Amino acid sequence: MKKFHLISFFLKKNLVKPPLLALTIGDPCGIGPEIVAKTLSSLPIALARRLIAIGPIDHLKKTFLSLGLSEPIWRSYENAPFDGLRFISIDNNETYDYGEVCSHGGDAAIKAVQIAHELCVQGICAGMITGPIGKKAIRLAGSTYSGHTDMLCALAGVKTTRMAMVFNKMRVVMTTLHVSFREVPKLLTKQTVFETLQLAHEAFSEKIKPFPVIAVSGLNPHAGEDGLFGDEEKVIIKPAIEEFRKVNPNVSGPFPADILFKREMLKSTDVFVTQTHDQGLIPIKAFGGIRCVNVTLGLPYVRTSVGHGTAYDIAGTGLADPSGLLQAIKLGFRLCKKK
Repeated sequence: MKKFHLISFFLKKNLVKPPLLALTIGDPCGIGPEIVAKTLSSLPIALARRLIAIGPIDHLKKTFLSLGLSEPIWRSYENAPFDGLRFISIDNNETYDYGEVCSHGGDAAIKAVQIAHELCVQGICAGMITGPIGKKAIRLAGSTYSGHTDMLCALAGVKTTRMAMVFNKMRVVMTTLHVSFREVPKLLTKQTVFETLQLAHEAFSEKIKPFPVIAVSGLNPHAGEDGLFGDEEKVIIKPAIEEFRKVNPNVSGPFPADILFKREMLKSTDVFVTQTHDQGLIPIKAFGGIRCVNVTLGLPYVRTSVGHGTAYDIAGTGLADPSGLLQAIKLGFRLCKKK
């Protein structure tokens, strides 16, 4: 992996300013290589040079060729001056077949995230932008994680993280994420709801607006209808909201999830907090589609990602839309400025 050699090299070169961002290709068998190639080809060169591509670079080079795109000048970390695009190659002597859900594709994706994390904690990069990974593929490679969010939480050694999805000014944060519905009641506690509110508040408060307006959903139909359809609202969610109002008075709810995103709420709300994956992601993806950006809250560095998956079914066809990755890169650099 060469990570310690590379890190010491870069610390000597003091290449922290302007901020660099690590860019992982994701699962090389999915659409990650295609959207990375298309994005790097379209970015202004000054911005592209602030990215460090991480993944099987030979596979990425083939992708440029297959798409008919002019391949950039690649420069590894050991070579200077950096008149091309920086990269760290993951060389595991594997062939990656588009559309294949396999352990070596998952392994390459995991290693890229680990290297990106290492670059961030050492201060070489201010954050990372991640390409899509396949949950089954990383499990085949031996990972116990369900995706980037919990993987990065463990790598960074932080207490907890949350996934936020961003589309323009619309922001949604979920208390529970990649779990079955039967697991939600065990994971939904006053503490976990409070932590979600805390991370949402910290992520989206600004100097000009230190107390963002946060609207919180209930869990049950009609937000429980005063206990008729469940008491999680009364026992868990409302007490967490009342406790957090000591920090931010602009928190309200719980609202029924089916009215949370109505037009007047969209106009007046800075952040929506929902209790499950689908409560939050269905509405924002209906509005933003592929342009939604995934942001991990609670990490000591910036992490943004495409809001879509590996799309194995169209991998290698040239049909992948890079809009989401472009938005993730732009938001990543904006968040770096905020920090």
